[in-house]
Amino acid sequence: MKTVNTVPEILSTFPDSHFDKQRWRDYAGAIHPELPKLCEEDTAKYEFEKDVLPVIETVLGEPERIRHLGSRFEHVVAELQERLPVLFDKECEVTVVLYLGLCNAAGRVTFLGGKKVVLLGVEKVLELNWDSEEKLKALLYHEIGHIWHEIYGNLEFPAHTQSRQSMLQLWQEGIAMVCEQILSKDERYYHQDENGWLAWCQEQEPMIKEEYGRRLEQEESTQDFFGDWCDFCGYSDVGYYLGCRFVRWMMKENDLREIAAMGAAELLEKYTRFAGKELPA
Repeated sequence: MKTVNTVPEILSTFPDSHFDKQRWRDYAGAIHPELPKLCEEDTAKYEFEKDVLPVIETVLGEPERIRHLGSRFEHVVAELQERLPVLFDKECEVTVVLYLGLCNAAGRVTFLGGKKVVLLGVEKVLELNWDSEEKLKALLYHEIGHIWHEIYGNLEFPAHTQSRQSMLQLWQEGIAMVCEQILSKDERYYHQDENGWLAWCQEQEPMIKEEYGRRLEQEESTQDFFGDWCDFCGYSDVGYYLGCRFVRWMMKENDLREIAAMGAAELLEKYTRFAGKELPA
């Protein structure tokens, strides 16, 4: 695993809180020539002046927070390097980049020049207040979980229906959560556990299983189960809990690599037994 910390370049490129897009393109292009286009195409659907620029300039106005984030990043990746052999039995060929994006995501797995990268966006990490060492560790470990899935299984399968798309997301995030727990050396660890989140999920697990299963059956969206901007019954990221529980349940019969290579039909059939509902194949 390689790491790139661009905090010094961020601070030298933008010495005050003023953001200039051309300077940003030069900065991002120096990381990788494909990065500016990747970020700009991703945020094209948003109104830049209204939705993106205020977040970036607020963050640029806090240079000390940016510096501290860079220092924590170095500490977290050093610890991760030591823990990778617990999860990977070969070299983890990925580059982790801490960079200033255009509000693309706090963390994402993508490809630059055909090579796997994890992009950690300084502006989103700080906007979401995920810059504590614990939060940053959780974010990075989760993204590394997606990398593990891509290396040892099939990260994607054809999802031409809503039910298959919902199963794809549940499966992907569940595997990433289990990997996060393995790296954290704690099977009960959920980075989302604040304000009674885990206790509520555990108490409501039968209802959560049933509702997700009902939506699979009815081909209804499950977006409210995923993402900090959404909520299910007042709680965000409930799908991460459900996905983790589903994967842990499957691990009673299959090892994690087998689960990582499963297809939609097999996963839907297994969810039938997990949740006790009849679901479409």
